Amino acid sequence: MKIHWYLLQILFLLLPITAGAEVRTLADFYLHLDQAASVLKTQADLEAQQFHLRASEAQKGWEVFGGVSGGYQKSPFAREPFGHFFDPLARIGLRYPLLGSAERQDRAIGDAEAQVKIENVRHEWSKRLAALFMEENYAAYWSAEKMLALNNAYIHLRNAGIEKTLRQRHETGLLLMSDYFDFLSAFEQAERRRLEFMNNKEQALIRLAHLTNTSVTPFEAIKPKLNAVTDILSYDIKQLDLEILQTQIDNLRKVRETQNWQGIDSDISVTAFGGPAIPHPSPDSVQWGYGGVVGFNFRMPLEIVSYRKNEQSRLNSQLISFQAEYTRRDQELNLEFRSMLGRYQQLMQQIKFQQTRLDATRESVRERYLRLHALDGDALEKYIQAINTYYRAAIEYVEAEAEQWKLHVRLRQFISAPSGTSEAVRSETDLAGMLEPLKKADHFFEKRGAKETKPLKLIDSNDQPIVNRSDSTSMSFSVYAWNYDDIVNRPGFWEKSRSMQIGRALLSLDEQQIASVVSHPAALNKFLRDAKHQGVKVELLLGDPDWILPKERIRLLEIIKRLKPINFEGLHLDIEPDQFAGELEGRDKLEAFLETIHQAARISPWPVAISIHPRYLAKETSFDLCIPCQLRESGIKEITVMYYSMNLNSIAMTMKSAMQQYPELMFSLAQSLEPELGVENSYAHKPQAFFRDTMQKLYNHLRASNFNGLVIQSLKDWEKYIHENPL
Repeated sequence: MKIHWYLLQILFLLLPITAGAEVRTLADFYLHLDQAASVLKTQADLEAQQFHLRASEAQKGWEVFGGVSGGYQKSPFAREPFGHFFDPLARIGLRYPLLGSAERQDRAIGDAEAQVKIENVRHEWSKRLAALFMEENYAAYWSAEKMLALNNAYIHLRNAGIEKTLRQRHETGLLLMSDYFDFLSAFEQAERRRLEFMNNKEQALIRLAHLTNTSVTPFEAIKPKLNAVTDILSYDIKQLDLEILQTQIDNLRKVRETQNWQGIDSDISVTAFGGPAIPHPSPDSVQWGYGGVVGFNFRMPLEIVSYRKNEQSRLNSQLISFQAEYTRRDQELNLEFRSMLGRYQQLMQQIKFQQTRLDATRESVRERYLRLHALDGDALEKYIQAINTYYRAAIEYVEAEAEQWKLHVRLRQFISAPSGTSEAVRSETDLAGMLEPLKKADHFFEKRGAKETKPLKLIDSNDQPIVNRSDSTSMSFSVYAWNYDDIVNRPGFWEKSRSMQIGRALLSLDEQQIASVVSHPAALNKFLRDAKHQGVKVELLLGDPDWILPKERIRLLEIIKRLKPINFEGLHLDIEPDQFAGELEGRDKLEAFLETIHQAARISPWPVAISIHPRYLAKETSFDLCIPCQLRESGIKEITVMYYSMNLNSIAMTMKSAMQQYPELMFSLAQSLEPELGVENSYAHKPQAFFRDTMQKLYNHLRASNFNGLVIQSLKDWEKYIHENPL
């Protein structure tokens, strides 16, 4: 049920927020504050200590005692036949503790009272902290909501005609390729930030639901006015641990002042007793005896003076310890508060700067818009640059305002909410005003009426390409590297990889190499350090189709556990179900494959990617299983599609469909240079210039926020291909 509720929360989050979304203020959430788990726990702890206090109080004062006794003796003077037995005796009495015994009961009650007070402090603080934590998450939701609105308006410009206009100007020689890519990179970054904002909004929504123990659907948040925080006031720092320490100090002082009879236990008792005589003096009736006694009892150790002296010294030392800890913690909290207060004041100044910068960029957008109608040349590019700068300034302003709100909440963890007027900054972000320049730009590009540009033409496998050198420098490759020993120990490998534009290596190790690395990791660690220095990512590549079987799966999990200390950038699993020829078939084989991936991802310390055949991107060819959906739920970060074909249009259609359908997953495309494959599946039979140009065209055509580039199968075949095909 929790999983279903969680998915429902995400579904609600992904739905677009309409103008009619419910408005919920902080006060609406405070109504459910008592349902927070931390508050419920401290409430239960407080009640438990209250019951303990009542139990201690019930043990104070008069006590009842008693017993029944009899006995047997072996003596020549005993009377027969019953002389060997003592007369049975029953006794009952009342006892009242005095001196040290009474003080011990009083101390138990005092300790219980102190603990009740401590738990009450914890309970009150749990409600206070829950309210502040609730407000902090409300602030996070508010900022994510505002930044998503700005982000959506900005990204919509791409489809409104900016990208088409930029491409036109580049094709006509009016825009450099570097500037063209720079403009596109701004949108790609915005796409990435969009995922970040959505995740922040989702996390804040889920935390609000947990804190209120209710179902919270997306809503419109309203920022309240924040009271002023100045540096001229002498703040009284209050914290949970200080109040607890003060309670313990007060309790020890009370013990030291009231305990005068340590070590001397005493009580006064009244006892009544009676019983029959054995044998009965008269055979006709039972004879009874009875009596009573009043007593004063005490006990103490022989070294009572030493005991009392050491006990007093212990109490004094414990009190000094608590007082010193209180002073130390009070100093730490004052320093922490002053440091946070300084950061808050700096942030207030930063908000003023961001406000001025936002106004400046808004004016820049307005001026550039007016220049469009009066000047030629690069006025359009300047307008788009002004829009990009304005968008970044707007996002940074909202981020600064949200951070100021959160820091205001954290300051109130130290002190009571300060009174006074509202801050001298705008308390509510004018979202409509901030969106206005972006909406105006959107309207401008939609009405621009630029000519339709032809879609990027993918070359046919029989055409000779023309290599564009400016494009080729912008691309890097990933490679499957199955020859571990040859790579790690080869001199000049990094120069070679740089010339081949390798940016990521998927490095495979066999069982013998794994055992060697586990026992002697120095060589591999040096290789990984060198790779990072060279800007090359190295991921662990593991591939064996037998791991699909449940009985063989443990081998994969053991390998991952053994290699956990190695700092790979990721884990890449090349477990192809089509290469498995065991007892599992069809849907059962795919379900076993998914379970293997799930268990590996669950224990992997690195991000996990997998290689799959393109048929598994569709349910129709996967026995009605949504493979990407289940991989996403297992935490897989990247899917490498091993589409070995010369039909570039089919590749592009398949990849783009998958990337659009699953935008939260990264995708990469694997291409083959294996000579054993046919001419329709491997570039090993093509000229090197053809291979390079085709890779560049594929890369440019598939470029998107969730496309992670091209992967070449394999490094060894690629090097052989370059050697045999120098042109």
